[in-house]
Amino acid sequence: MTQIKQNLQLYTRIPDPKTKHQRGFNAKTYISIQDRVNNDPEYEIQYIDDLIQKGWYKLADNNSILKDEMKGRHFKYRLNGNSLSEAEKGTFRSGGIIIGRKELDNNFILYKSYSGAIFPLQIIDIEEIYMKDPNKKIIGTNKEKQIKSTVFFNEPTNETPFPVYLTCKFTGKQVVVYYAKDSYSKDRFTGTKKYDYAYKTKDWGFK
Repeated sequence: MTQIKQNLQLYTRIPDPKTKHQRGFNAKTYISIQDRVNNDPEYEIQYIDDLIQKGWYKLADNNSILKDEMKGRHFKYRLNGNSLSEAEKGTFRSGGIIIGRKELDNNFILYKSYSGAIFPLQIIDIEEIYMKDPNKKIIGTNKEKQIKSTVFFNEPTNETPFPVYLTCKFTGKQVVVYYAKDSYSKDRFTGTKKYDYAYKTKDWGFK
């Protein structure tokens, strides 16, 4: 298989002049989402939580992005710190729409950014890939199937000595989703089907 040429990543990416932006958009003053995520930790948490609520999830295997069915889907990603751009490990990129890859070439994909510019992306430069699942998840037996999508919790307040945690699928960190008034209430909460589904799938978010 051929490796992507190093200087290919260094070319200037030209935005598509036909790309439509929101009313009032000014390229000279606009601060991109990825700049805000990479420079404002509080905004990053808020933005990632919002992605979770909208059905985004992290690919278990980055190579899955090479599959033919990924063409035309929206994705976002983080760099692993090894790319020619010299961006730090964990740097977030807004991504765009997957165009595809060359036949039998598993080294990189091409995607169209939201500015209309075309980018190549080497798989070996990626730390994490986030995708939005277009379909609801179906779980259960053939006799009794239940359609499950992302489950949501009220953001907890009134801190108590009995917090309940879940793992954030994007950051891998433990997040408090509920403050119980006592151990009995905590056990009841963690025994619900809703919590069990969120615990097993990490497919959850805050309202």
